[in-house]
Amino acid sequence: MTAGLRERRRRQVPVRANIRQRGFTLLETIVAFALFAAAAMAMYSLFNTNLNSLVRAQEVTRQTPVVRFAAERLSAVNPWREQAGRFRVDGYDVEWSASLVEPVRRGQNSAGLETGFDVALYEVTLTVSEGGRGIGVWRMRMAGYERVRGLPPPDALF
Repeated sequence: MTAGLRERRRRQVPVRANIRQRGFTLLETIVAFALFAAAAMAMYSLFNTNLNSLVRAQEVTRQTPVVRFAAERLSAVNPWREQAGRFRVDGYDVEWSASLVEPVRRGQNSAGLETGFDVALYEVTLTVSEGGRGIGVWRMRMAGYERVRGLPPPDALF
């Protein structure tokens, strides 16, 4: 090629360096979608976690009166004599069982003198279910007692 022909071809090819780019390139669009997707996934995860927490909080709020009533009812039970039982509270089935935690000891009063009772510490496990579906398990400790010294119990006198 001659120098003149080369010169003409250079003049015919437009110089793009001076033209400003308009719009997005494909790479910029893909990066923008990736950032949007990551942010959307984070927001969905946050929303899902909050929704699960709300459902659990509602369940606990619904169960609290049942567990309180069951614990109140068990406060009248002597686990020494009765180690298990079952009852219903507001449509919930409550099952409980007691297991010995501390060995049986002779009872003492605040002055350190022996009383007429033997005492033991029990762990009581409450299992609450609704329609066969387990709702939760709660544990509490209770004292069991038996009169073993002194006067016989009133019901044995007659």
